[in-house]
Amino acid sequence: MIKTIIVDDEELARERIMRFLNENEEFKVVADCRNGKEAFEAINKYKPDLVFLDIQMPGMNGFDILEQLKGNIPYIIFVTAFDEFAVKAFEVQALDYLLKPFDRERFNLSLDRAVKQIKDSEENEIKKKFISLLKYVKSDEEKYPDRFIVKQSGKISFVPVNELNYLEATGNYIKLVTSNGSYLLRETMNNIEKKLAPGKFIRIHRSFIVKTEMIKELKPYFNGEYIVVLKSGKELKSSKTYKESINSLLSKN
Repeated sequence: MIKTIIVDDEELARERIMRFLNENEEFKVVADCRNGKEAFEAINKYKPDLVFLDIQMPGMNGFDILEQLKGNIPYIIFVTAFDEFAVKAFEVQALDYLLKPFDRERFNLSLDRAVKQIKDSEENEIKKKFISLLKYVKSDEEKYPDRFIVKQSGKISFVPVNELNYLEATGNYIKLVTSNGSYLLRETMNNIEKKLAPGKFIRIHRSFIVKTEMIKELKPYFNGEYIVVLKSGKELKSSKTYKESINSLLSKN
């Protein structure tokens, strides 16, 4: 639905545009304005996609309105009885210029142009957002490693992060626990926590980091602590120090 505002100091002109627009289901008139002041207020309030804008009006004319909007300008179709404004109208990048009196065929031509321009603009905006999202996801993936390299028992193992169930501090090492076994990595808990995506892993104890999707249930224990039950059946106790991590997890459900 294309939100539209009609601006003209002549009531008959507004009614004519309204009548033509009502024949097209793609357009919804959110306001019709008699002067520049009403138009300025309505455009700021409704944030329309399209404005049919008369040029010559008492007080604030059509060009004055555009200057007042300071860049926050919707698509404009100028409607006027004076063709001497045509050049200036296109200088401000008007979508079209309807010279009164216009017939339904000429009006519909303007509508077709408006629909195409607005839809193309929306598609471009969606593409920009999608590209931005891809860049964000890519940068997030690059920030966190997708595997850990572990040297153990004379061999080198590659442990995918997405296969981890939980991590446990043990002495000067971190035990990486997967469904297929565990691996010892010489690393500190604080350092390895920085290498794990916050939304996918949570620190529940100074000695435990858990993959959130592996959590089956939480059993209240004592004074804000929980027994964290994993899908494997393993039970880990959280500590008060990290209760905010648990609360954050609970708030998402």
